[in-house]
Amino acid sequence: MVKILLFLLLGVAVALGQIGVVHSKSGIHVPEATTLGEGSLYISGSYQMVSDGETSAIDGIYTKNGEVVHLNENVPTIDMEFFSAFGILDNLDIGMTVPVYYEGEINELDVDGFALGDLGFMLKGMFNLVSFAYFGVSGVIKLPTGEKSKGFRPRHRYHIHKDSTAYSYTADQLLGGVNLYLSLYLGNILTFNSYFGVLRGFEYNDSYGLWGAGINYFPNSLITLITEVSGETPLSNGSGLNSPFRFTGGIKIHLPHNLDLILSGEVGLCYFRDKVKGNGVPINLRGKDSPIHLNGWPSPKMGMGVSLSKTFDFSWKDSDFDGVLDRKDLCPFTKKSQAVNDRGCPIDEDQDGVLNITDLCLNTPLGVEVGVDGCPLDQDEDGVYDYLDKCLGTTKGFAVDKDGCPLDSDGDGIDDNHDLCPNTEENEVVDSVGCPLDEDKDGVPNQLDLCPGTQKHQAIDLMGCPIDEDKDGVYDEFDKCPETYPGEVVDSLGCPKDSDGDGVVNSKDSCDDTPINVKVDSKGCPLDTDKDGVDDYLDKCFNTPMGVEVDSLGCPIDLDNDGVPDYKDMCPGTFKNISVNQSGCPLNPKLNFTQLSKKIKFKRSDTTLIKSSYSILSDVIAVMREYPIALEIQCIANDVEENQSQKLSEERAKMIYDFLEYKGISEKRMEYKGYGKEFPVPNKNMTGQILLIQKPLPQ
Repeated sequence: MVKILLFLLLGVAVALGQIGVVHSKSGIHVPEATTLGEGSLYISGSYQMVSDGETSAIDGIYTKNGEVVHLNENVPTIDMEFFSAFGILDNLDIGMTVPVYYEGEINELDVDGFALGDLGFMLKGMFNLVSFAYFGVSGVIKLPTGEKSKGFRPRHRYHIHKDSTAYSYTADQLLGGVNLYLSLYLGNILTFNSYFGVLRGFEYNDSYGLWGAGINYFPNSLITLITEVSGETPLSNGSGLNSPFRFTGGIKIHLPHNLDLILSGEVGLCYFRDKVKGNGVPINLRGKDSPIHLNGWPSPKMGMGVSLSKTFDFSWKDSDFDGVLDRKDLCPFTKKSQAVNDRGCPIDEDQDGVLNITDLCLNTPLGVEVGVDGCPLDQDEDGVYDYLDKCLGTTKGFAVDKDGCPLDSDGDGIDDNHDLCPNTEENEVVDSVGCPLDEDKDGVPNQLDLCPGTQKHQAIDLMGCPIDEDKDGVYDEFDKCPETYPGEVVDSLGCPKDSDGDGVVNSKDSCDDTPINVKVDSKGCPLDTDKDGVDDYLDKCFNTPMGVEVDSLGCPIDLDNDGVPDYKDMCPGTFKNISVNQSGCPLNPKLNFTQLSKKIKFKRSDTTLIKSSYSILSDVIAVMREYPIALEIQCIANDVEENQSQKLSEERAKMIYDFLEYKGISEKRMEYKGYGKEFPVPNKNMTGQILLIQKPLPQ
């Protein structure tokens, strides 16, 4: 079969012929009256071929500029057309046609090549007259989208206008029309299709009658035979005597997956061809250079072609409302609400022999014995199916658990049917009737008794323990201090505890690890007479002034180790091994940055240094070059208004910073700050506007 199909296709590819477009699931040129049906998508494509040899399309000559020109022989012309339609409803389709043409070279005229024809759009409706007869009607619109500069022969009669001008691939105007269809279905033997339509041009007022009739033999067989006759007749332009019509025959092969292949051949005829002068219709083709005049027919004498079509089912109908679309439903008449499988057939999901529609227990395990309602058997009627019941034959009416055994709600080993205390706590020890044990007979069950074994008649609390009123952990009968405060740490006699023996009980002792014999205050902490943060028993300097920073031994800090504590040192940051006075300042004035700072002065309300200040800065530079120190430059501006002082002080500090950097001092060794009207603590009382502070060199 495959070899036969390939041979037929090869034969069509090289044959000379021209066919129309398959516009429905039935016929070649003549469509059927029925529509596709809701959700169906139909797509077809046709391939047609014709040659000028033997004047199959025109009379073999044409005139140009008054000269008679003979045609080339066997010049190929190919017509292809693609059609698609979609069923909006069961009786309403929309469709579209896209024609594409090819013209071979003719006497070196510039008319060859591929070109697009007029696009067409269709809306088609259907009516069922009787069981075997269908009537259809459609509206057609064709847009003038075709190429005007290519092609040699008009493809349709309605391409020729009243003045005999024509284009090969386009009607050169908007066309609109109405078609009527009639189809008769005579079983599996044959189908008769016929149609008549009127197509009108809106610009040139041309009207044409389109007609056709055909018979499909054995329409439901693998191979269907088709015979048709169809034509185009002018109603307002030219005589019907020179109108062409064609006889078409073909076979349709029904392939799997809704594919149809049509192979066809046809003969072009004319009613009175031999009686018309010039044997054709006079046509004036508008070429690029000058008009071409010829006599021709919009239909060849003979031709062959091939077309392929496919139908896709996208229907969304569900006639029996079972949730399975009709196109997938193998059982399309199931009752409403009946459970079905994915092919639409009634199901017995649990395979227990009872269909879902009457099965009250749809998920019965495979192999379990069921009753007529589809539910597993429960012979002792305890609510647990026999296949799950681990205690078959329980007494009717007895409460049971999920396994069908007598229920023991509190899990004490006594089932609820005999338990006098059915709500005992989990893991509680009970007696033979399910009630909690109380072995010491104090009224508190063992499960809650925190003090089992209390003496008879001994006063106890709710937890079964002897009473301890002050909650200190010593029972009242042994407590020598029965009124200690809540939370107080007590000794074995119930009295407040003093762990470090400093005379202050733990509950009031803020320092509960004071060494023995160390004097403490009322809070139990060692005394610190000079309030320097170092307890007296550790303080080597008892009388440090208030607020002075001290070291771990309670002595004032001397960071530069010059023998003068920082709180007295007027020149902090003195270099090592430098002799200083009682104020901590170097005896050598050039090493005393504090004293040097007082001699650096700016002009009033300005950032300009007085000349003598530069010699002072030179001394500073000399020291920084000799010693590995860093420098902080602090400036104030108390010679201007408050709102200007901060900005001016920063500018003055920056000016000194820039000067020292210019003289070769690395910016990594310096920082500068402006403080507005006065220096911050501890330099607040310094005289002058500048303070140079020595610091260790950063690592």
